[in-house]
Amino acid sequence: MPGVLDRNTGAVSTSKATTPHVDDMLDDLAELVLSKGGEVIIVPKERMPTNSGLAAIYRF
Repeated sequence: MPGVLDRNTGAVSTSKATTPHVDDMLDDLAELVLSKGGEVIIVPKERMPTNSGLAAIYRF
C-alpha cells in the first residue's frame, strides 16, 4: 500500500507508487509494531480475514 505513516502522529498519507520517496504503509506499520514489542505475522492472501491487506488482534 503506497504511502507514508507518520510515526509521531499516526497520520497516514497515501501516494501513488510512482512518486519518489514513497514507502509502503504496511511496512512502516510493521516496523512501528515491532519497535513497540508487538508481533507481526505474514499471512497468505487466501487466509486473510479482510481484503485490505491488514488485520489486527489486540491483546492487553
